[in-house]
Amino acid sequence: MRRGLFCLLALACDSSAAPTVCDGHAELCARTYDQVAFPGTHDAYASVANGVYAHDQTYSLTRQMTDGVRVLHIEILPFNGSPWLCHGICGLGGQSLVSALQEVHDFLDANKSEIVTLLTESSQITTDQIAADFDTADLKKYVHAHALGDPWPTLGAMIERGERVVVFHADQSSTGGTAFDWMLDRFAWTWETPWDNTSSTDFGRCDADRGAKGNSIYVVDNYLENLLVETPDNAALTNDDPFLVDRLLHCKQVEAVLPNFVMVNFYEVGDVFHVVDVLNGFAPPPNDDLSQFPPTSFDAGAD
Repeated sequence: MRRGLFCLLALACDSSAAPTVCDGHAELCARTYDQVAFPGTHDAYASVANGVYAHDQTYSLTRQMTDGVRVLHIEILPFNGSPWLCHGICGLGGQSLVSALQEVHDFLDANKSEIVTLLTESSQITTDQIAADFDTADLKKYVHAHALGDPWPTLGAMIERGERVVVFHADQSSTGGTAFDWMLDRFAWTWETPWDNTSSTDFGRCDADRGAKGNSIYVVDNYLENLLVETPDNAALTNDDPFLVDRLLHCKQVEAVLPNFVMVNFYEVGDVFHVVDVLNGFAPPPNDDLSQFPPTSFDAGAD
């Protein structure tokens, strides 16, 4: 499924040399991080593979990244005395934060021309506890530190410097802790469309629900929140074209900015990788009439 190439050229696999391929495309090496669209998974840890009851994904984090997912949304809660990734109730399945970070570390070790973004939120967990797990997983060596207001580097520069993990973090319960220059304040940097979509017309909303419009990274939440346990069949309603591509192009047109993170449930269903290629200019856009988006029902947007 992965559309890109993993470490096929020696230069692309050597973080000390200028990469020739970045995130699967030579053209992306010259683009700044905020000029690129990336496929992402909502509740990436909440998977069938992790035994999570209220799952939004099928596969493990490693499988997601191998298939081409580059943004992982995770929620961090305390469980059994340590940071844990779980969907509200940790007793209903999940995994430890450190094991998830180890998966990211191992993927990046094996794929040296790739950048992975963590879109995190925590409750009752301090930043120091989170940073300690980054140390334990040996992932801190890959983090990208950034000062608010500074321009983003190119993907090529980030890869050449070995800074291949970007962390946007939101402390939902104001637990506090040390301020780390690589743990970027999520809603100071990003702005995000409404996530509580329950009907087809809800997807016409492209404005900011969280974060301030004009922040440098635009996050489009493209998933339904209408079932206690979401299903791949439900995800097909929003992940299949033309609905998905029309929604992203509609938001790009309405907001006059590139959607950077395309967040979906059950990424293996539908056309998310193709749509990201369209956004990045590697596939032609359709000739659909965007003035007709959103449809009054999902059936109206079906092929």
